[in-house]
Amino acid sequence: MGDILIRAMLNNEASVCACDISEMTETARKIHGTMPVATIILGRALAAGTMMASMLKNKQDQLTLMINGGGPAGTIMVAGDAKLRMKGYVANPAVNLPANEKGTFDIEGAVGRKGFVTVVKDLGLREPYTGKTPVLTGGIGEDIANYFLVSEQQPSIVYVNTWLETDMSIVNAGGVIVRPLPGCSEETLKEIEKRTGEIANYAVYMLPKGVRGALEQIFAGMDMELLEKQQPVWRCDCSRERLKEVVLSLGKSEIEDMIEKDGGAELVCRFCNTKYWFSAGELAALLKQSTEE
Repeated sequence: MGDILIRAMLNNEASVCACDISEMTETARKIHGTMPVATIILGRALAAGTMMASMLKNKQDQLTLMINGGGPAGTIMVAGDAKLRMKGYVANPAVNLPANEKGTFDIEGAVGRKGFVTVVKDLGLREPYTGKTPVLTGGIGEDIANYFLVSEQQPSIVYVNTWLETDMSIVNAGGVIVRPLPGCSEETLKEIEKRTGEIANYAVYMLPKGVRGALEQIFAGMDMELLEKQQPVWRCDCSRERLKEVVLSLGKSEIEDMIEKDGGAELVCRFCNTKYWFSAGELAALLKQSTEE
């Protein structure tokens, strides 16, 4: 079936965005070889980043979501564009903590609560927009909701989750973001608030019913108008040409050191683990090119 994202309106007064990114998350799990805790963290972050990217206005707009709560998972990075071509990684894919007091994976402990959520939007302007807010819980959903409230002055309900099979592959991964529009009536706000428990059951409903069916069950009794459907995909846009720029950014002395000591350099893309080897001759040619420019 493939992954899917749906955007809709509720009572013409609130926007709702929901996604199923199970295939994307399974791809990420296989690429990075993540342990279960890291898989859940990455799935949640990818779901949040995908829904945030769907809110970009222009096709060329890009978004980067970075979460670092100071926990053993390290930095969680997700990047993508308005076409929902997404990629991401967890700095420590092997993070593995004992179960929490509820007997479930300790996501909050792995992410940590002493750090920041940083969102960078490249909207084609002179400078990208950057918003930065504290990590509140480490659960990711609450932290993204806090980002919307503090940085964009937008109250939101954000739910993201990742379910694993017994073999630690993905059962489903996805999420929901509900945001009232300016002037939203008290009646609609109350209707949404009454459904916060149902929103937390989104993953339960999505498994048998799909994204649209889950939304119809959660918001039954409200007027829901479907606005848009998109297909999120995992895609890394790294290339040899891009990595050449990374090599040049290291500086002359470090490049000369790699030529002399290592006979070349291997660079690995953090997002997709693709390896790029630059021979001593290629490094020397890059150095010569940079000095001539």
